[in-house]
This record gives sequence, structure tokens and C-alpha cells, in this order.
Amino acid sequence: MNALIDVIYVVVTMLYFGSLLLMTRGLRILPASGNQVLIPSVTVIVCFHNEEKNVRELTECLKNITYPQEKLEILLVNDRSTDHTGDLLERIPGELTGCRVIEIKDLQDDFAPKKYALDLAIRQAGGEIILLTDADGRPGKNWIYSMVSEFGENVGMVIGHAPYSESAAGNTLINQLLRIEYISHSAVAAATAGLGFPVTCVGTNLAYRRAVYLQLGGFGPFRHIHTGDDDLFLQRIRDETKWKIRYNFDPQSFVPNAPPRIIKQFHNQRIRYASKGFIYPARFTAALTIFYFFNLLLFTAPFLMAVKLLAPSAFIIIALLKLSADYLFLTAASKILKYPLPVWMLPLASLLHVPYVLYFGFLANIRPFEWGGVRYRTGV
Repeated sequence: MNALIDVIYVVVTMLYFGSLLLMTRGLRILPASGNQVLIPSVTVIVCFHNEEKNVRELTECLKNITYPQEKLEILLVNDRSTDHTGDLLERIPGELTGCRVIEIKDLQDDFAPKKYALDLAIRQAGGEIILLTDADGRPGKNWIYSMVSEFGENVGMVIGHAPYSESAAGNTLINQLLRIEYISHSAVAAATAGLGFPVTCVGTNLAYRRAVYLQLGGFGPFRHIHTGDDDLFLQRIRDETKWKIRYNFDPQSFVPNAPPRIIKQFHNQRIRYASKGFIYPARFTAALTIFYFFNLLLFTAPFLMAVKLLAPSAFIIIALLKLSADYLFLTAASKILKYPLPVWMLPLASLLHVPYVLYFGFLANIRPFEWGGVRYRTGV
């Protein structure tokens, strides 16, 4: 029995190690950032729900963006805000050329609120390219130029990087760990895009052709799910069309955003992220299940060693393989994304990642999450 347990642990660990090596290769074979001079018409869409604290700062970022005015449209969607967001948004069209505000007063049955807001804006948009960010996103002046340069003839979607803002994050131990955890999401997005099977993205920095959205009929079967306006739509483009999806790792395309300010916000955000596990395509869900099982094995390993069911040598091999795989993958991502990481903290982050995955993976399927002041059931 002991030998069988040792073998199970080592085999599952080797699968984990191999998958991260494969994704590290995906990072290294990412196509170079676009160098095409493209000036398509673009519609930037931002949805606001009680975001009064972010309106002015985002507006200043949008004012500083360089792109031909005749090719740029900006749609700001006030999605049922009950604070001063609407009052602040009303002033912006007078300050920002090509800007228009869309007001949403009511919800629509069988349509998640943010997806309804996005759908309404996209169908009114005049741009060939839809470019999305969030109220707390802070795009730079060359953001649009960089993102649209990726739209070659066969490209239907471009995934952008949205790191945590350095100034907002600070240098506390918790925030440094958050930086490592968050870049791992971007690393997976970039790596799987490099391998030709992108699996995730974030709506804080995302672009796609309006024609692709209309071709698919919008969010389709996922439109009622209260999350996934980004990665679940990516799944549809990847699986239901022949359009290519690229990852843009040009620093000029990055859109920094603020990390969670309080534990409750972080807690709800991570449950929301994880709540879609059983909505993804079967093979991706299977991969997530194996990943969860690997972390469960790691978590139980010390207990099995204590009762002499797992050899200490097997545990040492498992731990070293995990640490090595995590280190190789994250340092490769840090280099590609030009986003420095506190390398000395990677072992601690790798260790804490085990209970983190188990905790949020479990809660995401049984506990509602709060988003924008509203409680939602999980994706399942």
C-alpha cells in the first residue's frame, strides 16, 4: 500500500511538472508583438456600477490616449449606479471628444447585469474593434495603438495584460504575494495562447472584432452567468470560430488596475473567478480537476508521512518538483511580461498556493459571491 501511495503522488506530481514545463514553452514561443501599422475604427467600452471613486482618474487616462479622433469612439455605460457615478459621467462627453454615455435603468431577465450592459454598448458601437477596460483600469497613452496592432487578417481577439498597479499595491508582504498570485493568471493566459489553445483572459484589457461578437450572437448560452464576460466569451471564439486569438505582451498595451483593498473584496473576487470551473469545456474542466487533486495530495502529504503511509523521500521529490516548476514558469512569465517579481518570495507563494487552491476551489461551488454590492449564486 505504501509503495502504491508513493507512486500515485510522484505520478500526479510529474503531470503537474510536465504541464508547467509545457506552458513555460508556450511563453517562449509566443508570437512577437504586432508591428503592423493598423488604424481601424475603435470603440472603447467601460461599464460603471457605483464607481464614483474611479470616474475622474480613468477619464484623465482616456484623455491622454493618442489615437485619431475620427477613428475613436468611447462609450461609458452607467449600469444602474446609485451613487454619484451618473452625475460624474454626464460631464465627460463635454470634455472628451467622441464620448457618449449610455444609461441602464433596469435589468433584463435571463441576462447577467454586466453582460447586458456590454451587449447593449457593443450593439450600439460604431467601431470595427471593441476595446474593453474596467473603471479601475488605467490604460497608457499608446494602449489603443498597441492593441490594434495585433489584429492581423485572421485575428479575432487580442488578450491584454492587466497587472496590479505598483502605486496602489504597495510593498507589504501581502501585496507582494498578491502580485505573484495575480501574474500567475496572466502567465496562464499568455502561455496557453502561445500553445494555440488560450483558456483565459481579463476584461480589464481585452479587444475583439465587433463582427465576431455579432457572428456568435453575443454571449450566447453564457449570457445568464454573472461572471465570465471575458474568458467564457473567449471559449466561444476559440471553439466556435476559425478566428485566431493573440496575447499582447507589449508593455505599452498594459492596463494596470488596483488590487483588492480589503480582505472581503479579495475573498469575493477569488470565489467569483473560481466559480466557472464546471462551465468550461470538458477537457479544461478535467485539467482543473487534476490540478485541484494534485494540491489536495500535497496538502495531505504531511499527515500521510506522520502515519508512515508516505515515504519522506517521495515527499521531498514532490516538493522539489513543484517548487522547480513554479519557479521556472513564473520567472519565464516575469521576463516575457517585463513584470519584476520578488523572487525570494516564490517558495513561500508556492507553499501558500496549496491551501489557497483548495479553499477557493471548494467554496466557489457552494457559496455565493458578492459583486457590485449584489450577491450571486456560483456559476454552477
